[in-house]
Amino acid sequence: KTFEADPRVLYFSIHRYDNGSFFPGTGKVTSVGKGRGAGKTVNVPLPSAGFGDTEYLQIFLQVLLPIAREFEPDLLLVSAGFDSALGDIGEMKVTENGFG
Repeated sequence: KTFEADPRVLYFSIHRYDNGSFFPGTGKVTSVGKGRGAGKTVNVPLPSAGFGDTEYLQIFLQVLLPIAREFEPDLLLVSAGFDSALGDIGEMKVTENGFG
């Protein structure tokens, strides 16, 4: 929310969503930022558990990289939560290699 209206900040999130029933229930694909920051928030809400390395890699290659290249950031900050890790609370299947 801090950067929703700031066009200088691109925010990208891949997360389990389950139609809003998975905690915290935010991050709809239609949540794209506000005002001048509209279009600078990119949510990839996953519909269920079970996504792994292959699916996450495809999201990065087909969605994130083209958007990031167009945005041309000066600085990149990564907050890699481990909810997507195999065996974690998000019930995803990203392996250690997938985080590599």
